[in-house]
Amino acid sequence: MIFAVLKKSSKFCALLLVLSSVPPAFAGMSGDLSTAPIEIRASIPPEDAGIINFARVPDETGFAVLIRAAYGIDANSPDAVRFIIDDGFHLPYRRDLSFDTVRVVKIDDAHDEQVAFLWAVYDRFLEPYMPTSYPPDRVIHIEVEIKDIRNNILRPAPFEFKIESNAEKTAARQNLPQTNEFYAVDPFSENGYDTGIEVTEGKLRGAKVIYSSLEPLTPEFGSLNAIEEINLEGIQAAGMPANLMPHTVFNTPVTLFLPISEDADIRSVGLAYHDGTQWMPAADADGNVLPGAEGWMVPGSRVNHEQSSPPLIEVQVHHFSAAQAVVFTPSDGTLDEEQDKDHDGGANVVVFASCFINSAASDAGFASWSLSLVAGMIILICGLGFRIQSFKASRLRPVSFTLFVSLVELVILNRTHRTD
Repeated sequence: MIFAVLKKSSKFCALLLVLSSVPPAFAGMSGDLSTAPIEIRASIPPEDAGIINFARVPDETGFAVLIRAAYGIDANSPDAVRFIIDDGFHLPYRRDLSFDTVRVVKIDDAHDEQVAFLWAVYDRFLEPYMPTSYPPDRVIHIEVEIKDIRNNILRPAPFEFKIESNAEKTAARQNLPQTNEFYAVDPFSENGYDTGIEVTEGKLRGAKVIYSSLEPLTPEFGSLNAIEEINLEGIQAAGMPANLMPHTVFNTPVTLFLPISEDADIRSVGLAYHDGTQWMPAADADGNVLPGAEGWMVPGSRVNHEQSSPPLIEVQVHHFSAAQAVVFTPSDGTLDEEQDKDHDGGANVVVFASCFINSAASDAGFASWSLSLVAGMIILICGLGFRIQSFKASRLRPVSFTLFVSLVELVILNRTHRTD
C-alpha cells in the first residue's frame, strides 16, 4: 500500500515529506480526520481512466474531485480550490474559484464559508478563449490544490486520464436508444426541474431523467452497448443498465427513473452504478447509500413507482455515470466487509499521500512514520545517485554516512516507542 501511495506523491511531495518539520498526513488512508484534514475521496473521470483500462472519456468531460474537509473550506475564497491543467497542447494553465469555469457543488447543507463535503468541478467546456473540448486521444494531466479555513493545504495532487479518439467518439454515437424530450414542472420543487428526456422503446423503455434547463450540459442517454451488464459476485441484474451522459456534476441533482424487470419485486431491488471503469453497489433495497456511492446518490431520495409500466425506481443523483437496478443475493455476512474493503482502496477512492502545510496539530502516528521512512529511503538512494554524478567520491562518503545514520536512528526510535 505504501508503494502505491508513493507512486502518486513522489512527483511533488517526497522531499517535503522527509525534510519538513511538520509530520506528514495521509489523505484517504484512514477515517481518522485528525491525520487527514483534507481528503480527496473520488474523481471524475476516475484516475487513469482510458490509460490502464478501456474507459471512454469524452472530450467535453468535466473534471471533478469529491472533497472531505474536516474543518471545511470557504467556497467564496478563490484560492480554496485550484486546478492546474496540462492538456498536452496549451501551456499548463491555472484555474481557481475566481473563474467561471470552476464551481463548487455542496453535498452537505453547510454554509458556503465552511463546506465540509463537496464536489469541486472544472468545466473545460465553459472556457471562453480556448477550445471547449480536450484534444482527442491525449493524456490530460490535472493537479488539484485545496486549502481549508484553518490554512491546511493539500499540495498539488496529480490526476491523469486519456481522452477518447475521434474513432471512439464516432462509435459511441451508435446504437443510441429512442428517446423523447419533454417539459416537466415539479410543483413541490424550488430547484427548477423543468425539462426531461425519456426512453420510449426497447428494453430500457420507461427510463427517464428530469433536470433543470439551467445546467451547463444537457443530460442524455448514451449508447446501449457501451456499458456491460453488472457482473459482480453476489449481485444479480434486475433491469438493463442505463448509460447516462455527460460525465459531469450537476448544480442541481438530477432526478433519475430506472426501470426494473417485470418479474422483480421492487421492494427487494437495490441500485448499482458504474464509475466509468467498474460497477459498484450504490444503494440497498431500502434506499440507503452504500460505501463508495457517497457523492453520487442523494440520501433519502428513493421513491418506488410500483404501478407504472414498467415499475420504476426514482432517485436523485449528483453526477452521471451508468446505473442499473440489481438484487443483492443472500451471503454469509461478508458483503459489507467486502464492500468496505473494495471502497477503501478501490478505483473509486483516490488514495495518495498528501503534502500538508498543517496549521492544526496532527498525530504523527505509525502511518506517517512509515511513509517518512520509505520516502527517506527513496531520497537516500536518489541523493546518492546525484552525488555520484555531481561530486567526487571523497565528498560522497560523509553525506551518505550521515543520512544512513539518521535513518537507522529513526528506525530505532520508532521501535522503542512502539515497545513502550
